[in-house]
Amino acid sequence: MTVYHLRRVFACVLLLSGPVARADGLRVTKRPGEFEVVVEKNLTISARDGTKLAADVYRPGRGGKPLDGKYPTLLTRTPYNKEGAAGEGRYYAERGYAVVANDVRGRYGSEGTWRLIADDPTDGFDVVEWIARQPWSDGKVGTFGTSYPGGTQHALAELNPPHLTTMIPIDSLSNCGVSGMRHGGAFELRFMNWIFSTGAANSRAALADPPLRAALTENGGRIRQHVDSLPLRRGSSPLKVVPEYETWLVQAMQSGPESPFWKVKGMSVVEHVKDYADVPVLHVTGWYDSWTRQVCMNYEALSRAKKSPQRLVIGPWVHGSQGSNVSGEVEFTPDAAVDLPAWRLRWYDRWLKGEQNGVDDDPPVLIYVMGSGDDRKSAAGRLKHGGFWRAEKEWPIARATTRSLYLTGNGRLSASAPVDSEGDSPGSTTYAFDPRHPVPTIGGNISSNSGLMTNGGYDQRPRDDTHGAENRLPLSERRDVVVFRSEPLAEELEVTGAVQVKLWISSTAVDTDFTAKLLDEVPPNPDYPLGFDLNIGDSILRTRYRESLDRPKLMQPGQTYPLTIALYPTAHLFKKGHRLRVDISSSNFPRFDVNPNTGDPLSTHRRMVVANNTIFHDREHPSHVILPVVPDRR
Repeated sequence: MTVYHLRRVFACVLLLSGPVARADGLRVTKRPGEFEVVVEKNLTISARDGTKLAADVYRPGRGGKPLDGKYPTLLTRTPYNKEGAAGEGRYYAERGYAVVANDVRGRYGSEGTWRLIADDPTDGFDVVEWIARQPWSDGKVGTFGTSYPGGTQHALAELNPPHLTTMIPIDSLSNCGVSGMRHGGAFELRFMNWIFSTGAANSRAALADPPLRAALTENGGRIRQHVDSLPLRRGSSPLKVVPEYETWLVQAMQSGPESPFWKVKGMSVVEHVKDYADVPVLHVTGWYDSWTRQVCMNYEALSRAKKSPQRLVIGPWVHGSQGSNVSGEVEFTPDAAVDLPAWRLRWYDRWLKGEQNGVDDDPPVLIYVMGSGDDRKSAAGRLKHGGFWRAEKEWPIARATTRSLYLTGNGRLSASAPVDSEGDSPGSTTYAFDPRHPVPTIGGNISSNSGLMTNGGYDQRPRDDTHGAENRLPLSERRDVVVFRSEPLAEELEVTGAVQVKLWISSTAVDTDFTAKLLDEVPPNPDYPLGFDLNIGDSILRTRYRESLDRPKLMQPGQTYPLTIALYPTAHLFKKGHRLRVDISSSNFPRFDVNPNTGDPLSTHRRMVVANNTIFHDREHPSHVILPVVPDRR
């Protein structure tokens, strides 16, 4: 791709924040609104089973009245109160669209019982087709929404409503049994936090009873105590007063990835690709988002199976932060932030209004490669990590090559496979994993984290508010964190794609966890005299799922097993002089629930035991990390 074409892509696709946006010297003018907006509140849409779903409709108008005529329509279906979509509703109505904001079943204005995503395929289908029958609709329906509202888009697409025309799911809930809710067999406690802090306190029962809502809100504020007291048992927590939320959470925490619970329509795109609507989809996520891997899975599956254009954009963002160039303690270049409404408008204008505005010529994949900054401290006190946008023809990147770095007994990452276990490089490392003292979470691919943990890129040293931290020492000093470091890099190394860590392990337990974390060790400088241990990606595997997520199998204590830990994809430039590091442990809490090491059915234990876990790194058991390396960044 030529430099000219790249400039054209940035000028057209990345509408940057500010009144006048610059992209390599090119100016982009934002499109102003053309119409007044008329809003109809709390319209009723009847689902096929008679349940009444509430919606607000925003339409172009003049003089306080809606204009005659038919308009393409944008739909968002949300559990977060349709009132929250007012800004987007007005923005797009001012520019010639009708907009429908709909509360999902059992939330805010909509009747029925809430069941996460289970009713959204049929409800979403019914709402799309209701829109198409309205006199103000031209029959073309596009969708928008981030996170859970991204998941409701996928859910309705899996029933292929005839009038669905295009979609932009951002940071979208999907493939929940693989990662995102269940993750390598473990449970992501951020969604327990969602239930306690967002779900229950804003249930229809709580909204109708202010004292109940106040009590549930106060209870949600104790989320750290709740996660420390797991497992949750039905009828044993304050959630029993909103039983649909307690029932869902207990079932989710007790259902392994092999369960049909995670494979129904709405929960998984990859399980239902053949039924998915063949419409243009713009998939958007961030390298530090909680749904990065799942969004990439969706793009890969749909781009292979469908004829309609599929596009993938991945920035350096945390969950829902496309308008920011900051992730945790890390700062990127100003052009990392995008004007999301204007950016989406261009896509809708092409597929809903038929405008020939250059979308067809956009690259299939646009990624932000992190890490080209100067490593100093910004004016806001963050690591200036830098980066740059780059267009690609496909994902994963075909020209990427795999490079293995081997774990050695002296704590090194080596390009050479182990030969023997003599000298200063023993053939195995054993540590004690005590589930009562788990490794604390410091940043990462997390959302729904407020009050419980942080998300994004962080120096891996506990803060005063780090949950579960027993001191303020770097995590690398813990006895249950095994650190493997490369030599300072002689030249820069770009790692772009999905990282895997292959281990040979044994344990004194029949079931335990192994975690892997990829880090960029920034060397000391005047702003960071101790350096900066930046987390790039991490993951976990519950060993009963070492052979397959669909076939759990306990271990024999003392027996050696291979396993593979799949990290989230990334695009990261490790600069010359930096070290690449991999940390191995058995917990990352409260990002993931802690394995009690007992082999009990998931989330039912009443006891915990210490496990002595062993990592092998000898000739017969060459544990290693597999890196997708891009040799040519041009």
